[in-house]
Amino acid sequence: MNPTVRFPAFFSTAPQHACARLRAIARRCWLRLALCGAAVSPLACDQGFAPPDEPATGTIVVDITYENYPDAWPPDEEIYELLFVALRFVPKDTTDFLQLNRLIFSDRLQFRVERQTITLEDVEAGVYPYSGVAHKYGPDLFDWRPIGLVEENGGILVVSDGQTTRVSMSADFLDPPPFPPPDDS
Repeated sequence: MNPTVRFPAFFSTAPQHACARLRAIARRCWLRLALCGAAVSPLACDQGFAPPDEPATGTIVVDITYENYPDAWPPDEEIYELLFVALRFVPKDTTDFLQLNRLIFSDRLQFRVERQTITLEDVEAGVYPYSGVAHKYGPDLFDWRPIGLVEENGGILVVSDGQTTRVSMSADFLDPPPFPPPDDS
C-alpha cells in the first residue's frame, strides 16, 4: 500500500497568496493614511510646539448681604453647600450646572453670617449673564437653588482682562428668585 502523504491546510500555497494580497492592501492603506496625515498636519499646527496663549483673566469681588439675618437661615442639616456661582449662560434647569467648563464658582461661603465679601481671581474674561449665591439644600446631585442673584448692570457680570469687577448683592433664604429663571423670549 502506498499511502498518499497529505499535508495540513496551512502548508498549502493558497494562504501564501492571501497573505501577499493582504500585505499589498495594507501597504496601500498605510500610504493613503500617511498622505492624508501629511496633508492635514500643517493645518493642525498653528505655532509648532509653542503652548497656546494664556486666556485673558480678571478678578470678581462680591459683597453679599444675607436678608433677614439671622432668622432666615435654615437649620444646618438643610445647608449642604453654599457657593457663589457665575455662569456664561442662563440655565434652564439644574442639569445645566454640569457644564463645568462654562461656569466658575467660589470656595464654600461662610454660614450664619450677615455679610461677607468674596474674591475670585484668575476668572476668564467674558460675560456672565447669570450669577448669584447657590444653596445646596439636599443630598441629591441636583438639589440646588439660587437664594440671590446679581442684579447690578441688569444681572450681567462683565470680567475684563486685568481688571477687577466689584458687585454687591443680597441673598434671602425666605424669598429666593425663581428657578429655573423665567424665559424672556
